[in-house]
Amino acid sequence: MESTARKFGHLVERVYEATRAQILDGTYPPGAPLRLGKLAKDNQVSLIPVREALRLLESERFVVSEVNKGARVAPLSMQSLEDLYRVRVLLETEALKLASRKMDESFIESLESTISEAIGSLQTGETEKGLALHQDFHHRIYALSGSDWLCHMIDNLWAHSERYIQLASGQSRFVCTVDDNHHAIIDRLMAGDAEGAAQSLSADLLDTVEMLRGELDEVAVPVTNN
Repeated sequence: MESTARKFGHLVERVYEATRAQILDGTYPPGAPLRLGKLAKDNQVSLIPVREALRLLESERFVVSEVNKGARVAPLSMQSLEDLYRVRVLLETEALKLASRKMDESFIESLESTISEAIGSLQTGETEKGLALHQDFHHRIYALSGSDWLCHMIDNLWAHSERYIQLASGQSRFVCTVDDNHHAIIDRLMAGDAEGAAQSLSADLLDTVEMLRGELDEVAVPVTNN
């Protein structure tokens, strides 16, 4: 039989995963209160695993807690976005440079196929599929770096970027920007120019920051837990 501790761990994991997914897809928007009773009812569990799940989410900076106000979804802000993407540029350009040493023409052509499919999906309104393919483009490159720690840290930063990417995907110039920047990366890789590809990747990441500049004022305002 499954031990009590293991059962409890599974309950915490279930609440954690469900709540995290709802934060990322906007069901719980930035600043939204996360009420223990509602989460317990929605997940059909007691309050105890809900509290543990929220502690995990707080440790990952998806949730903030305040005394006498409870937990709420961490707000989005320009300051946080700039800081997040500054670190992403450092890690992801390094991963790309390491990966470039192991790339062959067929691998780069497969990247071309992936980003073309992503662009096509975004253009036809299949945003979820397009963004998944866009992420796959990047992660396939980073996996080739051979650095487990780099990939681990990049995965974590991507998770925190998802809400910003979802917001940016609603911008009218998002698709064209993704198209231009990712083909610039491919062109540099095909030419054997790792430094140029890293610069194009950096430009791609920083374009997301600029795309959201001025757009975060509304979503950065925390919602009070009244």
